[in-house]
Amino acid sequence: MNHNLSKFGFATIAQTFNTKVNAVHAQWMMDNQPKVVYVASLYSKGKQAIPVNKAGWIDAQQTKLSCEAIWQLVMEMPISDVKLSVSALEMHIFYSELNNTNSECRYVLQDGSYFQYNPAKGKVSKVMTIN
Repeated sequence: MNHNLSKFGFATIAQTFNTKVNAVHAQWMMDNQPKVVYVASLYSKGKQAIPVNKAGWIDAQQTKLSCEAIWQLVMEMPISDVKLSVSALEMHIFYSELNNTNSECRYVLQDGSYFQYNPAKGKVSKVMTIN
C-alpha cells in the first residue's frame, strides 16, 4: 500500500474517532449526564449504547483490552477489521506531582504512526509519526 495513502487514511480515521468522541460527549451533556449515551449508529437503523465515564467521555469500563473495546465503540467495527493493520496499546502514565496514574489508548500503524485517546479528558491527539 502506498505509504502516503495509508497516512492519509489513518489521519481520516483519527478525525472520525475525534468527531465521534465529541458527539457522544455533547449528547451526554444534553441528556443530563447519564452513564450510557445513545447515539445513532453508523451501520444500522437503531441506536448505539455507549458507556461513558463520570466526565462524559467514551470509556469501555473494563480491565482487559479496554482500548480495543473503546475502538469498537467509537468506530463500530473490531480493530482487526481495519485494512491498515492498527494495533491498540493501553498505556499507564504516572504523574508524580498528582500522585495519580492515568490510562491512555494509543492506536498504532505498522510504520509507527499513531494517535492517542485519553478517556479521562476526552482528548484525541493528531496523528504522530516516528520519522
